[in-house]
Amino acid sequence: MNLSYLKLTPALLIVFLVCSFSIKAQELNDIDTHDIVQKLAAKLTEVYPFPEIAEQYKKTLLKKEVKGQYKNLSEDSLAVKLTHDLREIHKDVHLRVMRNEDTYRRLTTPEKRRSEDNVELARMKKQNYGFKSVEINGETSTAYINIPGPFWGNQEAFEMAAAAMNMAAYSKYVILDIRHNPGGTGHMGRFIASYFYEAGNEKFYLNGFYKDRKMDEQEWTYSYVPGRRNPDAKVYILVGPGTGSASEGLAYAMQKLGRATIVGDTTAGAGIAGTFVPLKSNLIAFVPFKMVIGPNSNEGWEGIGVIPDVQTGKGDALEATRKLIEKDRVEGK
Repeated sequence: MNLSYLKLTPALLIVFLVCSFSIKAQELNDIDTHDIVQKLAAKLTEVYPFPEIAEQYKKTLLKKEVKGQYKNLSEDSLAVKLTHDLREIHKDVHLRVMRNEDTYRRLTTPEKRRSEDNVELARMKKQNYGFKSVEINGETSTAYINIPGPFWGNQEAFEMAAAAMNMAAYSKYVILDIRHNPGGTGHMGRFIASYFYEAGNEKFYLNGFYKDRKMDEQEWTYSYVPGRRNPDAKVYILVGPGTGSASEGLAYAMQKLGRATIVGDTTAGAGIAGTFVPLKSNLIAFVPFKMVIGPNSNEGWEGIGVIPDVQTGKGDALEATRKLIEKDRVEGK
């Protein structure tokens, strides 16, 4: 899995980085601390998609270092403080410094790595690769698909998604529940969205822009998906504060395309994709580098979240959606 193409929330970062054992955090010397701060500031200046914010990040880090605020800290303490200081400038929930215990895993034997990889695969399988259930109500022609995620990017996950979407292929109403989905790969969101369009009617799904605008990317729904599409379905997407990153992208894109009704509470607001950057010692950073926005616009959900069409707050979004469907059925008779 190429992490450069992942949009991750802090919860999902833990999924990828925490291994089966813990390493005692080391106290850093002044040279290591200086190098860590300098490299982090330089990387943010190099790739963060908003130059003015990147400059504020850099100035803040260097100023606090000169004042000695990063001295005599353990790896964990420095990681927490750097993350806190950066988020005080701009609350980017993707941007994070952490201790990379996975470094130790990579230094172990091939047998140990294979064993831990097998554990990870077993966990993914136990979670049905992010898809919890599909419920079909023949009486109301409604399919409810519960996708607590995360959005994995392996073959099994896409096969699971295809199976779920094909079960819902003949339903008039389709409910996608991503209220507890922290994110993952954006390819999965596009894959799911593609089932709601005819082949040949691909849509400009999301746009990603970089500091270097020559690298900007357009994301479109796919021209091929396995099985039967459901372009006439009325789609409802359930969201909430636990909806993050790539799963927010699915809700945001479908809302802007006018293809789904978004129901629930405002989402996490994590709209900048990123990648892992090694710093020094055992510290790494997840550094955002691509701002994801709506098609033909300069707006995304970063720092704002996806605002539902039907806001239920902490109320039951699923029950509210069922009432919307019942109203539509009555009015359609």
